[in-house]
Amino acid sequence: MNTTGRWFLRVAMLLVFAMLWFAPQPASAHSVLTKAVPEPNSQLNEAPGRIELTFNERLESELYYIKVFDEIGRAVPDLKAALSTDQKTMALDLPKLSNGRYTVTYHVISADGHPVEGTYVLSIGPGVEGDIVGDSSSLHAGHQLSADMSVYDVLKYLSRIAYYFGLLALAGWVFWGAVSDLQRSGIGAHYRVGLLGVQRTHFLALIAFVYFHYQDLLGDQGFGELVSLFAGTWVGRSWLAAFVLALLGFALLGRSKAVDLAFIGVLLAAKSVNGHAMGHEPQWITVTLDWIHLLGAAVWVGGLLLIVPLWKKNKAWVDSFLPRFSNGALLSMVALTLTGVATTLLYLPSLNYLLYSQWGKLLIAKVVFVVLVLLLGLGIRLAMRQRKDKDVRDMVRMDFGAMGIIVVLVGLLTFISPVPPNEPLYWHEMGVSQTSPHMTAQVTPMVPGDNQFRVDIWLVKEIGKPKQVLLKLQNLDKPEIAPIEVPLTEHKNEQQDAGFTADDTYGQYSYKADGPFLPFAGLWKMEVRILDRNDDETVYKLEKRVY
Repeated sequence: MNTTGRWFLRVAMLLVFAMLWFAPQPASAHSVLTKAVPEPNSQLNEAPGRIELTFNERLESELYYIKVFDEIGRAVPDLKAALSTDQKTMALDLPKLSNGRYTVTYHVISADGHPVEGTYVLSIGPGVEGDIVGDSSSLHAGHQLSADMSVYDVLKYLSRIAYYFGLLALAGWVFWGAVSDLQRSGIGAHYRVGLLGVQRTHFLALIAFVYFHYQDLLGDQGFGELVSLFAGTWVGRSWLAAFVLALLGFALLGRSKAVDLAFIGVLLAAKSVNGHAMGHEPQWITVTLDWIHLLGAAVWVGGLLLIVPLWKKNKAWVDSFLPRFSNGALLSMVALTLTGVATTLLYLPSLNYLLYSQWGKLLIAKVVFVVLVLLLGLGIRLAMRQRKDKDVRDMVRMDFGAMGIIVVLVGLLTFISPVPPNEPLYWHEMGVSQTSPHMTAQVTPMVPGDNQFRVDIWLVKEIGKPKQVLLKLQNLDKPEIAPIEVPLTEHKNEQQDAGFTADDTYGQYSYKADGPFLPFAGLWKMEVRILDRNDDETVYKLEKRVY
């Protein structure tokens, strides 16, 4: 390995060691609602004066709102939410509300540039009960692949794949043009035509990418907030910088090596301040690692785009360029591997998450193809030494195919949350007989930390009120920790659960608790024990993973 290669490797390893030295904060997905005051779907005897929503990570300082609607869908007027100084809590002061049902909906943008939305119901006044509306914050927080995605969602993912290909192709093409002085080489005309092509590809993909994502960030605030999006959020500034650079590139690229290399650095930096890197701490490390990762990928992608089309048209040039590309690609793979490992350790609380998250499974698939690329790279170098041109050509083509698959995986990985979203728990059990108790348990927001617990029991009125209702939680990942008993207290509630139709035959009994009884992530076993007046016990069990 030459001096440049050794320097590159040392810098990459230094970054990894720095990451390990600075103990990272617990990783998270996109912003998740961790606490709501009043709690979602609650019944209040008196109208609250304020709504407070607390999230697990910093939010963007623009394009956030809480809106409140009455029973017939009219918005409560003159309301504007405020953000706390740490940008984690959003609060809305309310006017005096009359008794009735109110729908609360909120919209924020997490630090990694993804929209998060949710809706729930508050019922105000004695005897006023509303239907349960599950918190939908995971609708946009998770960004998970599913078989029932709409055409619009599919196009959104395709636009991301096209954008990342355009970004890496442009940066890599310009990089090799600058370091190899391709303007003055035997392929100068081909390079200039290709440069214009990758610039156009990048610019059109950028337009499609922004078009399919900006509406989610605006929510229902309309086009009037476009200025706030592009000037007040990191994701908007990133897009604006990318547009400006793309336009400047048509006039500046190909004229000066220094300008070309500076263009690459700024273009990749603009992307690095938008995405998962901005949602994790310490940001100076995550953003730097992301920039190096993008640069390594661009060097590899750009070199392949130069080689493959010219294999037959200008074999002499390919033969002269291939050794240099092989060295550069090897260094790129080293950088991609080191930065990839470092960011994975920063993003995930545990490597076990690779096994039960979509992000982790896609990352494993990417790792498989990266290993294939490394093996192909070694094979190419060996075949070059033995002058086996056909083997070199075949392996370069395979390398090109693997590159396409990896770019697709990258487009998906950058949108899916590294940590799966937690869904609020709604657990209903029907009794095995008419005299058996029916049970519904709800936990919101179902995240590590403070949660609201509610258990509703239905028993035949002849049996009467349960003698005892217990809720126990046990972390199956840490069997050495004894079960946690949630201190349920009886709660008067006239609401009839949507999952079970009660009549005069049954009596309903409600129990509630608030507190930090899910202290950390893991696989939790929930156990509800119901003892009736006849000392007959019914036990319901459920296992649920909390991220």
